[in-house]
Amino acid sequence: MTLSKRSRPGIFLRQVLRKLLIWLSVALEPLRARMRDNALRRVSTASPLVDPVAGDQPPLVLLVIYRARNVRLVKELLRQVDSSADVRLWALDEVAPELSEHTVGSGPGTRFSNLNRLYLARPVNESAWLVVADDDVLFVRGSLAQSIRVMRQAGFSLAQPGQSWLGWWTSLFNVAKPLLVARDTDYVEQGPLLIVEPTFVQHVFPLPDKNDMGWGVEAEWYRAKEGHFRLGVIDSCRVVHWDRSATTYPTAPEMVAMKNRLARSGVDSVWQLQSVNGYWWKWQPSPSWVQSS
Repeated sequence: MTLSKRSRPGIFLRQVLRKLLIWLSVALEPLRARMRDNALRRVSTASPLVDPVAGDQPPLVLLVIYRARNVRLVKELLRQVDSSADVRLWALDEVAPELSEHTVGSGPGTRFSNLNRLYLARPVNESAWLVVADDDVLFVRGSLAQSIRVMRQAGFSLAQPGQSWLGWWTSLFNVAKPLLVARDTDYVEQGPLLIVEPTFVQHVFPLPDKNDMGWGVEAEWYRAKEGHFRLGVIDSCRVVHWDRSATTYPTAPEMVAMKNRLARSGVDSVWQLQSVNGYWWKWQPSPSWVQSS
């Protein structure tokens, strides 16, 4: 499949809209922060969101790198999985006592190097679904189990829930769209939460460990899926990304690394990757691409 070219005026308009919405998000942050806190209180008082469909739970491996300040959010994420899940955590600073049972190790390092440590800590069940999550992500609609169920129905090998406007999104493309169950896309962002179907795990892990934050790895995933797999965004499930991205490390080297990864994959820009191949609307019993296959 050949990616469509993006016109310079089209890219410019997207960039302007993105900057405008980020400016608006910053201006409204006091209100948004209160709404996020309310969402966290509401979710924390609800019942655990493990899939109620008994006997339909695939083996699951969950990888999270956490900081002490986000322990409460990590604990909420752990309520999304049942006791059989293989949970592997890495503490960037101090090991949280309430997470020590699942904490494999601790110490600084880049995101991809620490995720590789977690992945390689012990063998992964060949039939296991792999979930990679930031420590500051919270489901505000749907659940992890529901996301996996939609992935199965849609035939996605790599996907993520849509992001809520309440959080700090990095791309408008990944913000959840109304009236949709899911989109068949050419782009799945590396965060804040990523779900990998068992047959695609080998195309994601081990992650490329080049002492950077992995910007542009999405192009490599696109090339891996061409003609064989589907990527997608699950709009019926939504997560809030609590913290603003790329505030704790210099971004200039990451931009260089991203351009190099895109060039090696034959992709002009991230904007070119952000394309949709099909829509699953809420009034459709199954995705259009499944109906027509």
